[in-house]
Amino acid sequence: MKGSRVQTLILLLVSLSLFACSSPKVKPPRKAPQVTVALVQSKTVTLSEKYVCQLRADHHIEIRAQEIGYVDAIEVKERQMVKQGDVLFQINYKKLFQDKATSSEGTSPKGTNLTKARADADAAAVALGVAPITAPFDGMVGPISLQVGSIIQKGEALTTLSDNDLMRAYFHVSEARYLEFKTELERQKDEPQIELVLPNGNKFDQPGKFAAIGANFNSETGTVSFRADFANPDHLLRNGQTASLLISRVQNDAIVIPQRATFEINDDRYVYVVDKDNVAHRREIFVQDETDNLFVIKEGLHVDEKIIVNGALQVHDGEKVEYNEQPSK
Repeated sequence: MKGSRVQTLILLLVSLSLFACSSPKVKPPRKAPQVTVALVQSKTVTLSEKYVCQLRADHHIEIRAQEIGYVDAIEVKERQMVKQGDVLFQINYKKLFQDKATSSEGTSPKGTNLTKARADADAAAVALGVAPITAPFDGMVGPISLQVGSIIQKGEALTTLSDNDLMRAYFHVSEARYLEFKTELERQKDEPQIELVLPNGNKFDQPGKFAAIGANFNSETGTVSFRADFANPDHLLRNGQTASLLISRVQNDAIVIPQRATFEINDDRYVYVVDKDNVAHRREIFVQDETDNLFVIKEGLHVDEKIIVNGALQVHDGEKVEYNEQPSK
């Protein structure tokens, strides 16, 4: 009996040991993450947008010959500035005797080169006199490929003439941005600042001004044409040139947060907002614009809310955190 009791006691102790070993270990509670928070602020910011633009002169035309003739004189040089009425070319217009040309071709013996008959008719032409071609407005003369004595045909281009005193910059804006532009222009008293950035990276020294908005949208691109005008007193800008347009506008009371405070999930952007009980809540935000490492917030946050700016990756939604507050700037 006594040995039996000892065996029972041993089995009981072994069972208790096995049960203790198989029992799940209780994990210690997760320590509250250490993070840095900052208050959401509102401030005045300057927002800038860049667009590729095409420059066009205020007036730009091709100078063309009105009749067949010969260049008797070229009175200007390429890139020369001229005034309205200045003579550009002297053209010696001639009228060929078509009947002589026809007669020569009809009676020429077999084997005679018809080119000679035409040349004879040309030599028998009667000059109607020298007529000047003048500038229809003040402007800059374009390329000239003709030489004195060149034969010109009716409608042939002789050069171009550009009035470069005022340059028009055309650029295209999306439909959504067009609606925002309209709202901003109606709401703000001051027009946005418009600058021209040249291909070498330098800014043009004259400010621009909104001048026109296209009447129709391009259904293929979903854009509408805008135009800004620039004075061009030194004639640095030329017709057909490409540049970049920089549009800057001031926005007062903009809600801004550091870009590093945000994170993305499935292309949506979020921040962690810390409530009065130090609990972090994930919240989706909508960004309007960005400037100087800041996001300008369109929706999702209010002034003086606390958001996590450092340590967000170690935080779980709904978790209590310990934080240091970043001083407001």
